[in-house]
Amino acid sequence: MRFPRRHTFYTANTRLDCWDALRDPKHPLNAAWPAFLDHDAIKVQLADKVLDYPSLRRFQVAVMERDGDGNETIIALAHSIPFFWPELEEATDVDTLPSFPHVLSTLPDRGWDSIVARAFRQHCIREGLPLPLSCPQDITTMDKGSDLGCLRSTADAPMNPNALSALSITVRADRRSCGLAESLIEAMKQVAREEGLRILVVPLRPTRKSEYPWVSMEKYVGSTLSDPPVTSWLTPTAAAPGHPLRSKLPFDPWLRKHVRLGGSLVKIAPSSMIVRGSFAEWHAWTGIDFDSLVHDRRQAARDSIEGKVLDVAIPGGLVPLVVSVHDETCTYTEPNVWLYHKVS
Repeated sequence: MRFPRRHTFYTANTRLDCWDALRDPKHPLNAAWPAFLDHDAIKVQLADKVLDYPSLRRFQVAVMERDGDGNETIIALAHSIPFFWPELEEATDVDTLPSFPHVLSTLPDRGWDSIVARAFRQHCIREGLPLPLSCPQDITTMDKGSDLGCLRSTADAPMNPNALSALSITVRADRRSCGLAESLIEAMKQVAREEGLRILVVPLRPTRKSEYPWVSMEKYVGSTLSDPPVTSWLTPTAAAPGHPLRSKLPFDPWLRKHVRLGGSLVKIAPSSMIVRGSFAEWHAWTGIDFDSLVHDRRQAARDSIEGKVLDVAIPGGLVPLVVSVHDETCTYTEPNVWLYHKVS
């Protein structure tokens, strides 16, 4: 007899083995993100090592699916990290945060990269641990002054985290629209409550922004279901019919889900992740032959393009890739959207 599939949520400190399957780079959960994002320096040097720190495993969640034969498969993941946000101490209650725009504005413009670097640095200082020796210098110094200041001793103890930052939520493609993403957001809120953290912040990557690489993030975030973006690789989406309140919901489905679950938008993080590489590396990550592209642009250009940069839309990119003709290198600077959730 076959039984219905069952889903069970585990944290890494209780079932670290759940992550074993992800050692396969071709695992569906690894393939859910554009390949080039795996080469963001801070992801490689810090975020990918989060499971190496036992006291951070509490904040990593896996969803396991058990079939009728008792076989387990990992189908979803949520990663997050606690940090101390000194400016948050000014707000006595998270409900009053809208009255403290200067507090919200201190979420870093470098978004995901910065919050990962800050949280790891704080954690290592608090635990008396060194940062990974392979960390580039710009990682170890990012927000260094702020971190050292906010880790000043109080009653001979460093300041404990007061906030949780989401890092990622990934659901296997064939298990989406099953409520798992919503459950993982709630799981983050729950662990924040249990750990005495006051707020959940999210450097969000809008899921459909890659269809609109030439639309600014500000304009895209301001688009609604009734007023979608218009400059797309695809046919513009028609306005959604139904209840008039739908017209005020964000166009982007991932952003919309967060708003429906109580999330509040804060600001754009214009340089949340940065990936640099050679023409050959970007060819491997995107399938685009940049040598041929530059050659074609040279042939078509009336003026020389030497010493210039080209903007090129790439699969999975939220914004165009900046191609340096002279150096034969490309730089991708991804914007994200900061938002926050109350946890109680």
